[in-house]
Amino acid sequence: MASSDPYKDINNIIKIAFIVALILGSYNLWSFFNSSRYQALCGASFWELNRPELESCLDQKKELDK
Repeated sequence: MASSDPYKDINNIIKIAFIVALILGSYNLWSFFNSSRYQALCGASFWELNRPELESCLDQKKELDK
């Protein structure tokens, strides 16, 4: 059951690949900035901290914003 238009199939594959790349790129950008913020505030990565440590970092940020 091949499609009658192979160019349409290739175009759809390219669109899907572009959307996946855009989603992954956005996640990587978010992860970089999020990790950088916690690294600067607490000296640890966002992914290494547990919930109380994250809240402590956010409290430090609130104190700096005053």
